[in-house]
Amino acid sequence: MDDKLRWILPVPFLIFGAGVWLYFQTENEVRVQMERAQNQWREENHMKAAALYESVYRNYPKSRYADDALWEIGTIYYVNFHNVERALIYFRKLVTEYPDSHLSADAYLKLAEIHEVELGDLTQALDYLGHIQILDTSPELHRRVLFKMGDAYLQLNQFDEALGKFGLLIEEGIADHLVEQARARVGTILQIQSEYEKSVECFQEVLDRTSCADCRLGARLGLIESYEFLGELTKAIEIAQAIPTSEYPPQMKEDLLQRLGDKAQYYAPPFWNGR
Repeated sequence: MDDKLRWILPVPFLIFGAGVWLYFQTENEVRVQMERAQNQWREENHMKAAALYESVYRNYPKSRYADDALWEIGTIYYVNFHNVERALIYFRKLVTEYPDSHLSADAYLKLAEIHEVELGDLTQALDYLGHIQILDTSPELHRRVLFKMGDAYLQLNQFDEALGKFGLLIEEGIADHLVEQARARVGTILQIQSEYEKSVECFQEVLDRTSCADCRLGARLGLIESYEFLGELTKAIEIAQAIPTSEYPPQMKEDLLQRLGDKAQYYAPPFWNGR
């Protein structure tokens, strides 16, 4: 073999090996800096921690830690500094610059939460939740997103859309707390739409299926309201009497029964003695 070829052939392998070595050296440096940032955060030096995470993102944007750094900065600004606008900047950077990140779905959730809870912008929150639906996420996250979207549509008084999301969740056939919450909200929407008999079915199902005290109380109160609208005050009173005082303050239960009793007496048919 020609002497020149003997030198030329190993060159690509040497370059590749040098690149691999440099990559791991860089990643080790970044990992050390991430650990320093985490230590600063534990010591409640939040500004120093944010600065260290920022330097990771700025100086090593192709590192596997860059998206984690953006997540941490956004969380610090949101949770520790209560600076919503700054938090939004970093969560948006994460989903736009690292769309395939394992943190994309969580970042979209945070963006949705901020717009719903902090800014009162339910339409934008729904948009971010919609992005999660096209990601490859866990079944549990998919179900949580369906519920959150249904809840947002309910708050916007877009009842058909809300029923659609809650319906998809219920149709999956998983018996858990999330489904019973969805079923209770369907009952509420049916009340709003004056479908009182159908709402009774929803609330009764919740009452029959769940062991959650809050859900059972909500279902009972929903049943009472629907029976009132249907003029079936005897049933409303029976439901109210069945509310455990461990779930509802005794004075509030007494007041409720008094109101229902007064209403039943007012609407009772008159008694004509001997005539």
